[in-house]
Amino acid sequence: MRADRFVERWQQLSQDRDRLYRAGDMTGRERTCKEMAGMAKSLERDPQVESILRNRTRELGFEIGMNRDRDMGGGDLGRQLTHELGIGRDRGMRR
Repeated sequence: MRADRFVERWQQLSQDRDRLYRAGDMTGRERTCKEMAGMAKSLERDPQVESILRNRTRELGFEIGMNRDRDMGGGDLGRQLTHELGIGRDRGMRR
């Protein structure tokens, strides 16, 4: 259930982040990104949920492949989500 709630909240925040960007609300978008980063970091304290979410990365909006896992030092999903979130933010700012 915790993993389901995580995915649901993550998807909602991702939609909010995109909506805020389209509306030009960069302050609100940054606040949403920080909340998402906090969620990703929280996985360090919940290895059970992290393990379950490893198979649900597409639902989180990411394609985290085996080669990338090795490149980033293993199975730390929270760190990978934070990294991917940063990449997504950079792409959005270049548009």
